[in-house]
Amino acid sequence: MDRIVGIELSHRTAPIAIREQLAFNEEQTKQALLALKQHYQEVFIISTCNRLSLYAYGDTYLALEEYLEQFGDYSQYLTVLPDTRIAISNLFSTSAGLESQAIGEHQIVGQIRDSLNLARDLKTIGPILDELIRQSIHTGKRARVETSVGKHSASLATVGFELIKRHDYDLSDASFLVVGTGNMANLVNTVLDRSAIKELYIASHNLERASKMAEEWGGEAVHVSHLHRVLGKADIIIGGTQGEVNLLSEKDVEDSKCTRAQFAMNAKKPKLLIDFGLPRNFNPVLKEFENVHLYDLDDIKQMTFESLQKRQDEIPKVKAIIDEEAKKFTEWFYHRKASPVIEAYWKGLLDVKEDELKWLKPKLGEISEEQERLLEKFAHRLIRRVSKKPLEEVNKFAQNMHHRDNPINTVKKVFDLDDVDIFVPKKRVVIGTRGSKLALTQTHFMIEKLRAQEPQNEYITKIIRTSGDDGNIDVMGAFTTAIQRALLDGQVDIAVHSYKDLPIEQVPGLRLTAISEREDVRDVLIAKKGEKFKDLKKGAVVGTGSLRREIQLKQMRPDLEVRFIQGNLDSRMKKMYEGDYDAIILAAAGLKRLSMLDKATDIFTEEDLIPAVCQGALALEVRDGDKEISALVEKVSHEDTKIATDAERTFLLALGGGCNYPIAAYAKIEEQELNLHGLYASADGKVVATDSIQGHKRLAHQLAQRLAEDLNQKVRQQTRELQSEEKSEG
Repeated sequence: MDRIVGIELSHRTAPIAIREQLAFNEEQTKQALLALKQHYQEVFIISTCNRLSLYAYGDTYLALEEYLEQFGDYSQYLTVLPDTRIAISNLFSTSAGLESQAIGEHQIVGQIRDSLNLARDLKTIGPILDELIRQSIHTGKRARVETSVGKHSASLATVGFELIKRHDYDLSDASFLVVGTGNMANLVNTVLDRSAIKELYIASHNLERASKMAEEWGGEAVHVSHLHRVLGKADIIIGGTQGEVNLLSEKDVEDSKCTRAQFAMNAKKPKLLIDFGLPRNFNPVLKEFENVHLYDLDDIKQMTFESLQKRQDEIPKVKAIIDEEAKKFTEWFYHRKASPVIEAYWKGLLDVKEDELKWLKPKLGEISEEQERLLEKFAHRLIRRVSKKPLEEVNKFAQNMHHRDNPINTVKKVFDLDDVDIFVPKKRVVIGTRGSKLALTQTHFMIEKLRAQEPQNEYITKIIRTSGDDGNIDVMGAFTTAIQRALLDGQVDIAVHSYKDLPIEQVPGLRLTAISEREDVRDVLIAKKGEKFKDLKKGAVVGTGSLRREIQLKQMRPDLEVRFIQGNLDSRMKKMYEGDYDAIILAAAGLKRLSMLDKATDIFTEEDLIPAVCQGALALEVRDGDKEISALVEKVSHEDTKIATDAERTFLLALGGGCNYPIAAYAKIEEQELNLHGLYASADGKVVATDSIQGHKRLAHQLAQRLAEDLNQKVRQQTRELQSEEKSEG
């Protein structure tokens, strides 16, 4: 089923070093639009310094993802917009300024409009995306007119001026060099409105444009090929080109013979460089020079925080506007799907009108032109009045295209429109998931599996915030309960969970119907300095949120300090690089699904670090009794993974399930034989028991129980021996 889809790389998910590698200039954008038009009915691209957004109208987002793969593996930084509602919400939020680096900034609306005009010129856009983008622009305007979200906006021009002020420049005695003539006009106007400056140079590949700006502002125009003549004179240099020039780009500045680079080392007084370019115009190595102060877009992002705080009160108002406009467009989108029926019905009425007038007019004798006009008008009013109610009802039916006995099919039969061919989804299936990048990636993976089994359905993703997302991970079912509640309430039809997050207790009214084929079950080490686990220094701090991992790590390296860490993958890595952790431990499955396994500096075997119960598997949960959804979901279940994970959960349950004792288990099936390896330990790690058991997979339940009993006895025996030793020592 055709839908609006998208994929995006933005400042929210990718640092500038990544964004600049996928910064499309106008020519690259044109090439992408024409290439993607081969796969989609309509396609539209926004390319700015803070984002690359690809939107399309078609049946899947995968062709967008595949197109970007030719530039490298950026999947870990990409945000997928897999269905119409998510794509609409994202674009409207972007146009309203909520996704901008400087929240509420006005420039994005103009950039979207320019992107729309480019797509129109290349004829890569049609009625669906044209209407979507026009409505997004309207939403952006409403947000700024009806709220104050843009009044305190920290625009790039404002931030640039604040940086100049921060460095205490006397502008009346300062030389100013601006590279680029496009968006830099706002900054120059801001500076000149507030202060006179000693000298101003405007540099561009287009000398004519630079000359016009220089004449307007009382400066001197310079072609970029002659920049070396003015670089040494400039105190403040602003870069704002997009793919035109890369100043001071040598990797080894100190060894460079280039006159552009030499000024950095020989500067007699401080120089301020503000880099608004993407790709960056200035070599980041220049930040290391004592007399050079360089700021790029990521530095500027940090500076907008105070302005963001001022606009917090306005964000809920803007979101309300976005929700309202998104709802309107969604209704239009689904109404339009019924248009072939409506158009055919209306054409039939017009044909009837013409036939009846041809019959009537000769019988009236001589009539005037005015009388003939009135007859035409009367006949037209009559068919409009007669068709008003049926057409209203057809539009309502369009909101429920997924009904099995769709009313539109009834309309086609009643009005003799069987030759009108429109796609009617068999069913609308709503999938509930968390909103983290990993959770969405996993959910989209399973949706494609479901779509392959039943392409006639419409699949909708619904993001549900859980207690775990709010940082409360101590409650039972921190990452699952809210989604299960939505499933019970009928808000979603399928819940997608990381299987290891699911509590052992079954929720009445729900049942686990499918388990995905297992991803890599191993744990990995990511070290700040790239070391292997064995090479970590004595006393190194290793972060993990798992007591299971902590105990096993301490067994291998008692000299390490294992410290608690929580948060999603990105936040844990950030805490490591910015904090006191030398390394962190994560699951390989998540890294693989985000195409980030290359970040791992070491990978543990399943024997070294026994995984968590059900690690690497996804669980699909449905309402008990929903036979149609259950039948669909069962088709994507992987039999051996289900048997193996059932054995692990049996093992967990036999040892107390939700108790505080660390438990780990990993079952693997090879040629009908199940091998189950388990760990059971005391909370303080003083007592640790491991063992394994083998047998035919049809005996998985019994094997798991037997292993649990064996380990339970071992732990009890070791605990008694330890208590006896402590007592005798006391």
